[in-house]
Amino acid sequence: MLAKTDAESVRAHNRRAVIDHLRRSSVSTRRDVSAATGLSVSSASAITAALIRDGVLIESSDDDRSLKRGRPERRLGFEPGAATVAAVKIAVGEMAIRVSDYAGEPLAHLHRVMNIADLDADGMVTAIADLVREAEGLIERPQCAATEQLTLAVQGKTDVEAGRIVWSPAMKHRDLVVGPKLAQALDATVSVCNDCSLMPEGVRWRGGTSARDFAFLFIGFGVGMGLRIGGRTFQEGTNSAVEFGHINHVPGGAACRCGNSGCVEAYAGDYAIWRRALGRPPSDIIDRRLTDSEIHRLAEDARQAPGDARAAFEEAGKAIGYGLGRLFTIIDPLPIIFTGAGAHAIDLMEPAIRKGIAESSIAEQGADVAFSVEEDVDALVFEAATNHALAGIDERLARNPGRHSEAAE
Repeated sequence: MLAKTDAESVRAHNRRAVIDHLRRSSVSTRRDVSAATGLSVSSASAITAALIRDGVLIESSDDDRSLKRGRPERRLGFEPGAATVAAVKIAVGEMAIRVSDYAGEPLAHLHRVMNIADLDADGMVTAIADLVREAEGLIERPQCAATEQLTLAVQGKTDVEAGRIVWSPAMKHRDLVVGPKLAQALDATVSVCNDCSLMPEGVRWRGGTSARDFAFLFIGFGVGMGLRIGGRTFQEGTNSAVEFGHINHVPGGAACRCGNSGCVEAYAGDYAIWRRALGRPPSDIIDRRLTDSEIHRLAEDARQAPGDARAAFEEAGKAIGYGLGRLFTIIDPLPIIFTGAGAHAIDLMEPAIRKGIAESSIAEQGADVAFSVEEDVDALVFEAATNHALAGIDERLARNPGRHSEAAE
């Protein structure tokens, strides 16, 4: 016989498999759950029945009966009111929030242009908590639960375990411990993550790529990477992100916003491309945030004729290529999904990127990896942060089910 702890682990594993399948399928049936998870039909039925009684899932009749015979199957889905989650995005001069139900449907969205540069930890906690409460006040659904899980997506370096913003270009202060105080203020579980590190979570359930391992590469206000290895999004301990943009490209080279010199970002970030295209000194740091339209205009200039604009995108591609080549000497080459304002100029950078990979990797390994583009980076970050929050709720329900789930096998 299994020990009690072993039996509980098996039940948690089975519940997790059922919930994960339903996330990927949106709606399903008990027979589909059995086929997808490898559970017997009776076990799948027992688990889903318990989750229904505990208010996690709902079941409805299959309306499409025109070509079917026999007893109608019941369709399974998530109970929207089982939980409420929030995704907060913090960037230079702005905060935005999306509140969603347990089925992943948005309930409210707010965007605020605001000066957050001078906020300390307490000021940041107050601003975020006020934004969450304001968004919750916009929800029209009656008796909607308060936010239970919140994911904070931040530009910059974060410490996941401590809930700390180590450094961000959006803020003057460093080492802002905001997670524990925000959790207390909202009575919610809070995760503080680098925005780029979250990006692979955006395709956790929607199947945005068929590859098991891949990377998102953001080119915009900075250069960041979200990495998925072994089917898991890389987010570890005190470093929630792959600091790709701050790999050194040219020792003692152009100035980077992080305070160092010669980083990949110092050649491939939007401010670096703008700086090079306009012939500014490599020591110049641009404080303001460049608009997407400014980068798009530079790209159009580069497409029209050779010159500084085209050279700027080629230098950006070379820096990215050398960074990827170095990465591919540590891990196997993997598909790259580009996003951000700079990704719209991938046609200008791709030849230089591939050349840079070939020149900096062993035997040109990885120079032929697949490239693709995710157009809407804001939508990607919100989807990723929401999925991350929902996954936290799912894990809690798998490990600590309601009173009806103990009978499920």
